[in-house]
Amino acid sequence: MLTDTDFPGGNALIEVLAEDEIEIRPDLRDTIGTWFYWYFRVRDCAGRRLRVRVVGAPTVPIAARGPAVSLDEGRSWRWLGAAAVQDGSFAFDVPQGCPEVRFSVGMPYTAADLERFLGRFEGRGGLERRELTRSEGGRSVQVLRFGRTDGGAQARVLLTCRHHSCEMMASHVLEGAMEHVLGADDQAARWLRERVEIVVVPFVDLDGVEAGDQGKNRAPHDHGRDYGPTEGIYASVRAIRDLLRDPARPPFDAVLDLHCPNITPRPTNERIYFVGSPDAQNWALVEQLSEELERVATGPLPYRSSNNLPFGTAWNVAKNYVSRDERTVPQQSIGWFLDDEAGAGLHTILEFPYAEAEGTEVNATSARAFGADLVRALERYLRTRTASSRGTGPEPTTEG
Repeated sequence: MLTDTDFPGGNALIEVLAEDEIEIRPDLRDTIGTWFYWYFRVRDCAGRRLRVRVVGAPTVPIAARGPAVSLDEGRSWRWLGAAAVQDGSFAFDVPQGCPEVRFSVGMPYTAADLERFLGRFEGRGGLERRELTRSEGGRSVQVLRFGRTDGGAQARVLLTCRHHSCEMMASHVLEGAMEHVLGADDQAARWLRERVEIVVVPFVDLDGVEAGDQGKNRAPHDHGRDYGPTEGIYASVRAIRDLLRDPARPPFDAVLDLHCPNITPRPTNERIYFVGSPDAQNWALVEQLSEELERVATGPLPYRSSNNLPFGTAWNVAKNYVSRDERTVPQQSIGWFLDDEAGAGLHTILEFPYAEAEGTEVNATSARAFGADLVRALERYLRTRTASSRGTGPEPTTEG
C-alpha cells in the first residue's frame, strides 16, 4: 500500500498507523491559523478495506456528507456519506482491480479539469484563451474571453475564482456557468453570446491550486486580501486590477468573485449567499441580481436572497478584511477595491458550500446546474440594465 499527495492538488500530512490503517491531517504550510483542506491517494490497495482517521483542530475537517471519494484518478467524485464517519474515522472497501483510490474534503478541481472542459468548447461561443500573467511559481495564469468579444458588446462581465486555492466547489459552479453560455441554446445563452463580453479568470491562485495549498489565510495575506492601497504582492491580482482599470475598455457591468465558505459551523455555512461590500448603492444592485436568481433558478440547489450577508452582519465586518499579520498594512477584498473605483458596476462575492445547501446535496453536477442558473440570472439583470440605460423598457422575454 502506497499513500501520498504527489499529484496536482494533493494535501495531507500522512501517518500509516498499521496495515490498512491511516491517519491524516491537513497540511497547513504557510497558513496563518488553521484550515481544513486535504486530498490524498492510496495505491496498491485493490480489494482491501482501508481505515482512515482524519484529525484537525478545532473541529474534525470533514464536510457534511463525509469524505469525497474518487476511483478514476480524480476525474469523478461521490460523497461517502455522513453515516460512514464515526468520530472522524471512516472505512472504505476498495474494489478488486482498482489501481488507486483518492479521498478529499471536497471534490477537487485543478488545471487538468479545466483543460478537459475547454477542450470540449474550443472555437465555440467566441472562446479565446490567453495568458493573463505568470504566477510567482512560473505558471501561466489564464484569462478566458467569450461572448461578444469584437468590441461591440452592450455589457461586460468578469468572473473570478479560486482567490483561495482550496475552494474547489466554486470551480464546478464556474464550469457550469461557462458551459451554459458556450453551449446552451436557450434565450439567455444566446443573448449573452450576442450582447455580452464575458471575461473569466478561473484560477487566481493557480500555484496554490496545483500545489494543494489551503490558500485561505496564507501568510502574510492571501490573494483574496491583496487588493489594498498598495500595489499587491501577487502577480495575478495585479493583473486583475489592470483589467478592472483598463482605460481602453468600458468598466465591467458585473464582477462576480466565486468562493466557498468554511465547512463549519453547520448549518450556517450550508447555504448559498452573496456577500455585501460597504457600498450601499452596490448592495442594491446585488439585491436586484438576487431577485432575478430566485426567479429563474431551476436547478436542484435552493437559493434564497434572505440568506445573503449584507455588510455589517455576522463575519462580514471590517475587522475580517485586514491582514492577520500586523506587520503589513490593512488589505482589502476585490469588492472593497471596486467600491472605490469610478464607474464600477455590480460587484459581489458568492459563497457556495462544499457538500450541502439547506439539506440538498452539493456535488459537481448540482454545482454546474447552479452555475447555469447564475448566468441566466445575470442575463435577466443585464438585459434590464442595458434597456434602462437606453431609456427603453426591459426587453421582452419568453422564458421564466
